[in-house]
Amino acid sequence: MTSWHGHRNDANIPDAVAQVWKEKFNSRRGPQSGNQSNVDLAILDSSGKVVHWFDGFSQRNNGRRDALANFTAREIQRTLPKLNLRDVPERTNGLKLPDLNQSRGIRVFVRLMDDRMTAYQAPVVEVVPLDDADWDPLAWPDVERQVDAAKLSKWLMQVYPPGVMERTNQQTKQAYRIKSVEGSLSLVAAGSDSNQRFARLSGAVKLTDEGDDGFAFEGQLAIDLAYSSNEPEVRSLKGVFEGSYPRFDPNRNQPRALPLKAFFESLPESMTTSAKVDSKK
Repeated sequence: MTSWHGHRNDANIPDAVAQVWKEKFNSRRGPQSGNQSNVDLAILDSSGKVVHWFDGFSQRNNGRRDALANFTAREIQRTLPKLNLRDVPERTNGLKLPDLNQSRGIRVFVRLMDDRMTAYQAPVVEVVPLDDADWDPLAWPDVERQVDAAKLSKWLMQVYPPGVMERTNQQTKQAYRIKSVEGSLSLVAAGSDSNQRFARLSGAVKLTDEGDDGFAFEGQLAIDLAYSSNEPEVRSLKGVFEGSYPRFDPNRNQPRALPLKAFFESLPESMTTSAKVDSKK
């Protein structure tokens, strides 16, 4: 797989991208009727050779624009015979979320609630493996205490808008990642039942990306944690982040505040501590 977010005169353009653009802007082939988008999709074989490419948005046909999903699926279907695929796995129904193999961690769901680009509202899912030390800041609070949000950076750094509209480094063409997580969070006991006890982590979080302009966005974090009745280690975690992400609106020449939401859950769903063995005879 390869991708490129940039311009035709950029250096180090991947070969597949250069081929697509050469053909797209060739005067003999050219964009049909001058109607084109700035998004192209290409299908490569296992050696990286371009087998088929197409403009990411369908052309008008008899005055009607085909549904984008149908158009994309049809273009991909046209390509399959050229790939000489064998042993293609049978399609199965149902959605399987990414998971961790024999490891503890957190699964993160992120949605950008953009009413103009509704595709961003579909959640992007990431899984983050965590070491025992990563859980230590969330150990049971005998009394209310403050937790530095930076100690939870491994999974809070996943809270950023997905998709091609991310902020991008103009030299590397790579999307900026979250560089720092700031905030003082309150961890306080929140009741118990016959089997376990609970705590709540909450507070404001500020996330800053790798750009050199200090770009940042903020939100409120609320996490519910479960513990056994006599051990300090976290057994399970669920929570939400609700904030806003500024996006500049060129039509109105001003920023828009887009709701950005994330949901967190621990993996596996219930994490138990190691059993203690009594060595006495």
